[in-house]
Amino acid sequence: MNVHFQECWDKTRYESDQVISLRGQEIPYHTVCEDNFFYDQEGKAAATIYSYAYFRSDIKDASTRPVMFAYNGGPGSASLWLHLGLVGPRRVKLEDEIHLPAVPPFELEDNPNCLLDICDIVVVDMVGTGLGRLFNEEAKEEFYGSDADIRQLAMFVDGWLTRYDRHNSPVILAGESYGTGRSALLAAELLGGGPENQDTLGIAVSGILLLGTYFYEDTPFSQTALNLPSMAATNCYHNPEGKPSLTEFVKQAYEFAGEEYLPAFFEGDGATEERKAHIIEKLAYFTGLDKPYLKQNWLDIPMRDYMKLLLKDSHEVVGFYDSRYTWPDLPGIPDANVIADDPAMGQYTPAYQAGFALLRRELNIALERRSKGLAHGVNAQWDRKFKRNPGQALAGAMRRNKSLRVFFASGLFDLCTTAGNARYLARHNKLDPDRITIGEYPSGHMAYLGEESAKLLGDDLREFVIKSTGRP
Repeated sequence: MNVHFQECWDKTRYESDQVISLRGQEIPYHTVCEDNFFYDQEGKAAATIYSYAYFRSDIKDASTRPVMFAYNGGPGSASLWLHLGLVGPRRVKLEDEIHLPAVPPFELEDNPNCLLDICDIVVVDMVGTGLGRLFNEEAKEEFYGSDADIRQLAMFVDGWLTRYDRHNSPVILAGESYGTGRSALLAAELLGGGPENQDTLGIAVSGILLLGTYFYEDTPFSQTALNLPSMAATNCYHNPEGKPSLTEFVKQAYEFAGEEYLPAFFEGDGATEERKAHIIEKLAYFTGLDKPYLKQNWLDIPMRDYMKLLLKDSHEVVGFYDSRYTWPDLPGIPDANVIADDPAMGQYTPAYQAGFALLRRELNIALERRSKGLAHGVNAQWDRKFKRNPGQALAGAMRRNKSLRVFFASGLFDLCTTAGNARYLARHNKLDPDRITIGEYPSGHMAYLGEESAKLLGDDLREFVIKSTGRP
């Protein structure tokens, strides 16, 4: 089945006018929330991408004003995490990001790190996520796959820029988790068309934020070496005694991984007993794991093992998505699913889901459609095959567009998409190092959780957008 994007204005949209105070300035803004339909050959709606657009409304001519497109990943995740955590004018109010209330009521507050003063923002729910929908199951192959997803997202971006007369606006892409690989593929698709000779759209992207980078490709050597700095950060957080600052401890872990662990890993079982003993001693120092375990597993420390072993004496498990979070290890109690049954995701999901319900009211969205925060069915049906991987696509896009800049941002307590993995991808995909920014922050997979980390990331993102777009 072939589907096409509806290149016209749709009558069902919801609008509002609001004001936010940013950096001592009152910024009025207008919002437009709407379906973006794809139709089958019979003219029936097959699917919709749902968008939430924020326009600064005191700008006389916005035709060259930068615009940011933001989305999450999964695949199957709604955009509510980025929307209510980093890029939107409103965010979930969290007094203490580690000790969260598990039940309502929740609140929203103005987001001091929002970039609406310097760029307009379009938040995107992909087909089957959030308020996005697949209406025709027979068309799922047109949307639920790595290559199909990019084709339709490119059509949406092109259609949105056309609808609002913004083809002369610098474009920023902001993706989180699986959304990072999506951004890399999208930048190439927008510029030159896909492997099957889709339309050459000729849309050059100015900058890309990759938050919690995941390019879904294997690394050619030890994953433990790449994960070690995040294990060290986790150990430092839960067992700070006798350790330097978090920044210094992570720096030491990076140095050990590159200068000592990797050479020993290359030798493997051929390493001398003296060298093995030295490596195990250092691994125990950085990871906090017991030496007997490390003697058997020093060449490969599975992250799921690490999560259960670090605090085993207190019978606690640390979070995969944010290792600052813990909850009791309950033997014999099976996990319902790998996402919801996580010490981090399980605790902050209610606040974000309820926060989005509050946001819908503020944005005047009267659509009778529930929000799918994490659509596991989409993930299960996803075709993960691609004709070129995200690293290749990003390198190709940077080669063709010599102004494109890329920002790899990671939370140090993220055990899912680790900071070391992001550094590796930034430096092993033939990307121009002069146009690459790497940032690491004291938070988890959602690096905007926590006031300190949110401000650090927000300030760096602001600087990155200004530099990428060339606008003060």
